Amino acid sequence: MATTILRSAGRGALTGVLAGIVFGLVEMLGAAIIAMPVFMPLRMSASVVLGEAALADMSLGLAALAGVITHLALAAFFGLLYGLINARLSPAVQAHSERQAVMGLGYGLLIWLINFQIIARAAYPWFLETSQWLHALVHALAYGLPLGLMYAENAQRAEYRRAFPRPRRRKASELESGG
Repeated sequence: MATTILRSAGRGALTGVLAGIVFGLVEMLGAAIIAMPVFMPLRMSASVVLGEAALADMSLGLAALAGVITHLALAAFFGLLYGLINARLSPAVQAHSERQAVMGLGYGLLIWLINFQIIARAAYPWFLETSQWLHALVHALAYGLPLGLMYAENAQRAEYRRAFPRPRRRKASELESGG
């Protein structure tokens, strides 16, 4: 049981980072489309740990580095939580793409709700200065959906490896002895 939980948590953290990369790229593209500085999403991520100074007063290099680290750490953390939620589900549900897509969409919305509507209101009010519905949509479609689909794909590969394990390589001494 503990191995299953650890495996699922690890799968979640890995897919969380990958989904976080997708999410970050979509955020940067979105910023460019609405004529914001393309690196503003990284500055916003940096502001979680460095405060409001990361939005304008800080060098882009430092803000970008802090933003990438913060963004990917949070993506991994949220992915790990997603994996722990999935650990309670059957392997068939974990590997079911459609179910994971729906779960991922809902999970992305839940992350937005907690981070923007609860935490940001208390600690990071500058996160509320842009369209909240757009942020909700991006969290669902650019983080939650990829997270769910990549988690399902990873679970499918794991199921396949369990069903069809690779034959163990035999040592030369075993081949010579006929064993």
